[in-house]
Amino acid sequence: MKIGFDITELYVAQAGVFYYRYHLLRALLQLEPPNHEFCLIDYYPVHGGWLERPEVETLTAPHARTYHVRGLRHRKLARLWFLQKPGLVQVARGIDSVLSVSWGKLAQQVMANKLTDQLQGVDIFHTSDVLSFAPPGIKTVTTIHDMTTLLFPEHHTQETIALQEEKFRFAREKADAIIAVSESTKRDIVRLLGIEPARIHVVYEGVDPAFCPLPAEVVAAGLAQYDLSPDGYILHVGTVEPRKNLVRLVQAYGAVWRQRPYATPPLVLAGATGWFFREVFDQIEKLGLTEQVKFIGRVDDADLPALYNGALFLAYPSLYEGFGLPVLEAMACGTAVLTSNVSSLPEIVGQAGVYVEPGDVQSITDGLLLLLDDALLRRELADKGLARAKDFTWQKAAEETTAVYAHLIHEES
Repeated sequence: MKIGFDITELYVAQAGVFYYRYHLLRALLQLEPPNHEFCLIDYYPVHGGWLERPEVETLTAPHARTYHVRGLRHRKLARLWFLQKPGLVQVARGIDSVLSVSWGKLAQQVMANKLTDQLQGVDIFHTSDVLSFAPPGIKTVTTIHDMTTLLFPEHHTQETIALQEEKFRFAREKADAIIAVSESTKRDIVRLLGIEPARIHVVYEGVDPAFCPLPAEVVAAGLAQYDLSPDGYILHVGTVEPRKNLVRLVQAYGAVWRQRPYATPPLVLAGATGWFFREVFDQIEKLGLTEQVKFIGRVDDADLPALYNGALFLAYPSLYEGFGLPVLEAMACGTAVLTSNVSSLPEIVGQAGVYVEPGDVQSITDGLLLLLDDALLRRELADKGLARAKDFTWQKAAEETTAVYAHLIHEES
C-alpha cells in the first residue's frame, strides 16, 4: 500500500494537534516490517515555505519520500507592509474584497493540479486540518480531534471557527473515512455533523515512552530550573484558554487556600497562552493569589516528564476534551489525576482518577481537598494510572490507523 500523508500541518500546528500528527507519523514509519511506501506532502503556500521545525526533519525512512510542493498562495494586499498607511490600506481592502473569491478559486485549482500530480500512484491520502484535499480516484482519510467550535463557539476566535467549519464540511462531503480520537468524539461527530457511524473509526492516541516514572535525582534536577520541589505543587498542563476551565480551577484553588493557607502547595500552570487568556490572570489577581499560582509558560518537551513526576497530582477539570493527552501523560508518569466527568476524560482515565463536575466550583474544591488530604488515595490512583497508561501506545495507534487504510482499500476492491 502506498500512503500519502500530509505533513504541512507539522509546520503550523501547536500543542495537541502537532503532537498527534508527529507521533503518529513517526510510529507509522517505524512499523515492522515496513510493508508500505509513504509519500509525505508539504504544501508550501499553506505556511509560506520558509518555516522550519527541526523535529520534522527526523521523520525519515528508506520507504518514505518527502515532497515540498510549491503553488499559489492566497494573498491579501491589505497585509503587505508597504500598504499599511492611512488611505492605502483601505484601498487595498477594497481590492481584496473584489478579488478574494476569484483569487481563492485560482489558488485552490493550482493546489489541486500540483497535489494530484505528486500523489499519482498513491492508494490512500491522510489529509489534515490545514490541507483539506481529496485527490481524484484516491481514498481520503481525515482525523477529527474534537468538536469544540460547535459545542463552545464562545470560547473560540471567528478565524478558528471558520477553519473548523471548512474541515467539518470536508469530512462530511469528501472524506471516505474519518478517524476520531475517542468514542466520545465519534458520538459528537455523529450527532453534530450527521455522519453515519460506519465511516468513523476510533483510534486512540498514544503516550511517548519519555513519560514514565523517573529517578528522584532526575526529577529534582528537572524541577530546580522552575524553582519547584518534588511533591510541592499541584500541576495543570495545557494552553491557557477558556475550554481548560482555569477560571473555575483558580476559584476552587483559592477556596482551598483560604481554608488552609499554610498547608496548600502552590498551583502551577504550565502551557502557552491561547485566545481569551486574560480572564484567568485577572481572576488570580482578584483573588489575591499571585504568590500562590505560578504561571511558568510553555515548557520544553524534555522537561515535561519531570514536571509530571514531581507534582503532588494533576488538576485538569477541562470543560471538554476530544482525547485529553495531559491526563494520560500524568498517569504514565505515576501521578494521580483529578479531572472532569465529561466528554472523553472518563473514557481515557477509567478508574485511575478523581472526577469532578467542571461547571461546579464546589465540586472542584472538594476534589482538590480529597487529593490533598489522602496520600493513600494518591498512591492508589498513581498505580492504577500506570497500569491504565500501558493501553495507549503510538505503535498501537499506527497499527490501527493502517487498518483503517486497508479497510478502505479492501472496500474498493
